[in-house]
Amino acid sequence: MAAARRPEGNADTAAEAVRKFNHATLPTPRSRTGSLHYPGQAYSSVAAFKQMAQMLPQAFDQTGACLTRLHLDGDLTADHGTVEDHVFDARQALTEAAHCAAMLAEALNRAHSAVASLGYSGQIDE
Repeated sequence: MAAARRPEGNADTAAEAVRKFNHATLPTPRSRTGSLHYPGQAYSSVAAFKQMAQMLPQAFDQTGACLTRLHLDGDLTADHGTVEDHVFDARQALTEAAHCAAMLAEALNRAHSAVASLGYSGQIDE
């Protein structure tokens, strides 16, 4: 049986997927929109980004909870300062990031709804 994928590997995969999307949609001399040509592609892309943003608060909360658990179990050290201060700062920043992700998800939801009404009237590439 294959070993379970490590959680940081999943986060790396998500970051790499966004990097690939950015690269694929860069304007080129042949295409002003890279490989993004139709509103349906934008609709699907926004939907995926919205779904990712909706799941980020839970990921940030669980990451912070892990740090707290490790701290309470006495399993952390710090290169400088106190472990407690670093865990507190990390938890605070992750809570802020979760709030920002929730705001991002809401904005993407509005974008998704707006793109839903768009159709393509140009020439379709073969």
